[in-house]
This record gives sequence, structure tokens and C-alpha cells, in this order.
Amino acid sequence: MLDRRSLFAAALAACCAVPVLGAVTGARAAPAAATAPAAVTAARPRTGAMIAQIRIRRMGLKMGVRQGVSEAVLRRGVGHYPGTALPGRVGNTVLLGHRTTWRAPFYQLDRVRRGDRIVLRVGRKSYVYRVRTKRVVDPRDRRALEPVPFKRASAPHGRYLTLVTCTPKGSDRHRLVVVGKIDSKR
Repeated sequence: MLDRRSLFAAALAACCAVPVLGAVTGARAAPAAATAPAAVTAARPRTGAMIAQIRIRRMGLKMGVRQGVSEAVLRRGVGHYPGTALPGRVGNTVLLGHRTTWRAPFYQLDRVRRGDRIVLRVGRKSYVYRVRTKRVVDPRDRRALEPVPFKRASAPHGRYLTLVTCTPKGSDRHRLVVVGKIDSKR
């Protein structure tokens, strides 16, 4: 069984090391399925289960979020990193997505700006996060997984959302990390 750090590395390797099969150029991610994701009621959703929908207007992204970060999950879109907070909960919700392969949900992640809204819809509730920081980090840097992103050994004291993908486009040399903090719940 892989520990948290090894799972993160494996997930990102799977995310970034997949050969580019017809790289997306300026395309938007495909819309999520017509059915709304079921509310997350279990403490641990099963791998591959739809747990939320993510919407980032600046990127034209509206897509389902599935539990897990296996290659099979990331081929279908955005994956929720196991062991991190579920959307809307106290702690850090970490989501991974491809940049140039499969459905390429995070193709335009570099376009988001401080203050942009990221909406996670879980059942009938929407959680609105505001982008606070955007960083390019080394692939071995795991501080984005902390309960408070980039604060080592931190205790969770807020609701954060961290989006992770590879950068630059078509390369796995670095990771682009976008961090938001909850703004409101509707």
C-alpha cells in the first residue's frame, strides 16, 4: 500500500506521464454529465464515484469531480485526492486533473487569477472558493497536501481548495498549484 506522499507522486506521474494523444489546443473541457452528482453522504466515497461538480468561469470549466486519482479516474476528468478534506469541509480539498491529455480539465488553469471564483457543487449545496495564490513547484514538493496548503504540520483551521496539474503544457517538469479559500456556501 502506498503512503500519502507516494500516492501523490504516483497520481501526478500518471497524470503527466501519459503520452500526449492529440493535445488539446485552446479547447474547453467537455461539460459534465447531465445528471447532478449525488450528495456525498459517506465518510469515504468509493473510488470513481461522482462527489461534486467543479465550475471555473474564467476557464470555461464545468465538469464532474470523482473520488480518487487513479489513471482510470483522471482519464474521465478531475479527481479528488484521497485522505484530503471532502468539498466544503474543514481542511484542504485537493483536486488533480490532466493538463493536455484525456479530457484536459486543467488545460487553462494558468489563466485563473487571484480573486476568481471556483464553485464546487455537492448535491444541492454550492461551495464558493476564491483563488488566493498560484504557484509553480517542484514535482517532489508535497506541501500542497497540508491541511493548510504550504504550511508544514498545520492544523486545519479553514476550508481550502487546491488544484494541481503539470506545467508547462505538455511537460511534467513542474506542478502548477492553485489554492483557494472558501468564500461562501449557498
